[in-house]
Amino acid sequence: MNEKQPVKDATVAQLVTVTLRLAMEVSVLRDRLRSQEALLAKAGLLTAGSVDAHQPDAAQLAEGDGFRRQLIEGIAADLGAGVSLQV
Repeated sequence: MNEKQPVKDATVAQLVTVTLRLAMEVSVLRDRLRSQEALLAKAGLLTAGSVDAHQPDAAQLAEGDGFRRQLIEGIAADLGAGVSLQV
């Protein structure tokens, strides 16, 4: 792919390739997080299931929402969609 090629001009094959690469990266990140959780549990710093049971406070929820909004809007802009999410 030409490095200066706009995303809107990318072929379907190129978009599929990028999607698969990102899916592989997510898989690696999930494996690493599971490993870290297991190591923390083994060291007695975290109990099994405590991450899944975690209830974030309002500030954490707002921070996560802001990050997700920026991510989605950035991806949409890269694809030429110009989407703006409203709360």
